[in-house]
Amino acid sequence: MYRIIRRKDFPYILITIITGILAHFAYEYSGKNPVTALIAPINESVWEHLKLLFFPFLLSSLAEYYLRRPTLADFFAARFVGVWAGMLSIVFLFYGYSGIIGRNFTPVDILLFIIGVIAAYYASGKFGKRLRCQEPLTIFLCWAFSVLLFFIFTCFPPELPLFLQ
Repeated sequence: MYRIIRRKDFPYILITIITGILAHFAYEYSGKNPVTALIAPINESVWEHLKLLFFPFLLSSLAEYYLRRPTLADFFAARFVGVWAGMLSIVFLFYGYSGIIGRNFTPVDILLFIIGVIAAYYASGKFGKRLRCQEPLTIFLCWAFSVLLFFIFTCFPPELPLFLQ
């Protein structure tokens, strides 16, 4: 039988989904704390909502690495590919359905988030077997650059549809 989700990823998928849902409200509940704004959505733009996948996925990946101790560079390279695959699937599916219908619906958006999380773990598992990263510094810089992008575009969002509410 073909599996979309590896059994060992299931607890981390749940952690990512639950943490992502809780993160949706973190900025408001923190009293609009500027530090919280860096890792939680501050508005209803698609870009800001990608934080709901990115940071919980990174956190759960760090926890998984601590518990399992896989090969550092290979693990985080696969997870990096996975998180970007998940975020891209959210963007394409969101603009696809909302472009066709002409508006978006919150229940569908939540479903797209869950699909994005599953896509991230699927891609990570699929490419993890093929991806071999020889240089840990390279993958660390990829993750650091992605975090920096979220921080910069939170503070200075461009005038593009992805970043507008």
